[in-house]
Amino acid sequence: MILNFALFRIMPGNPAALMTPHKPGVSDYLYWRNVEKMGLNDTWPEQVGKYFYQTFTGNWGVSFTYERPVIEVMGDAITWSLLLLGVSSVLTFWGGMVLGKIAARRRGKTLDVSITGFGLFFYGMPIFWFGIVLMVIFVAELHWFPPALPITSGVKPFPLTLDKLWDIVLHMVLPAITLTVGSIAGIVLIMRNSLVDVLTEDYITTAYAKGLSEKQVMKRHASPNARLPMVTTIAMDTAFILGGAFQVEWVFSYRGIGWETITAIDNKDYPMLQFIFLIGGIAVVIANLLADLILVKLDPRVEIT
Repeated sequence: MILNFALFRIMPGNPAALMTPHKPGVSDYLYWRNVEKMGLNDTWPEQVGKYFYQTFTGNWGVSFTYERPVIEVMGDAITWSLLLLGVSSVLTFWGGMVLGKIAARRRGKTLDVSITGFGLFFYGMPIFWFGIVLMVIFVAELHWFPPALPITSGVKPFPLTLDKLWDIVLHMVLPAITLTVGSIAGIVLIMRNSLVDVLTEDYITTAYAKGLSEKQVMKRHASPNARLPMVTTIAMDTAFILGGAFQVEWVFSYRGIGWETITAIDNKDYPMLQFIFLIGGIAVVIANLLADLILVKLDPRVEIT
């Protein structure tokens, strides 16, 4: 929170001057009124104290762009982003582990080379470019999906009906595919390499010597141990997926946190940015904490002291 506070104080620019009309004859009173309204005439320690107090009491300020409370503006954006990130994260992690397992079991064969090549190709591809390609093919040419937004313009999601739910699904297909394909490559490669390492261990050889089938060895011995590095990787990829969502949301005009972030940057909407940066940092910290707790549960060698 201290870093988040300091970041917007050392950035170039003056929000009070930004909010003052730049017209001939405008009184300096408007500028100084904005300075007082924003609390910029207080000392830094006083501003820090107010920042902490207002943060924990739910007063996140008023958006310069929308002239509405930040928490009110971001309510819908957070909902849409959580929906998109939730679906794409499940597809990314589940699909990445399945493909990585298949590649490891067929190590050195055509299927392994194909999956690894797929992973390397999409790992180095700009995610926003892939989204644009999907837009051109499936929206502009084939007209299979709607062009943008999380739901048809003018339609309110609540009360939710089957028609509205289907509309939301259609709007989410291309952004979810873009984010999934752009993020799955790293999971595939790490799962594949981790499982290959595990399959060379002595206890795997012992398991085969006992007469266990390949399916039993993979299920009971190899996969549980190969999944351990994936827990940490998934936590670290949370930040990557969140960053990738910014590009995807902008390409598809998906009005989530990423879209609001870029809009706030263009408009120098500091209260919005301060809120977004803080919840983004909190999300990464919570993801790493959950990864540590899950690792303790999965690996009996790890203990909390």
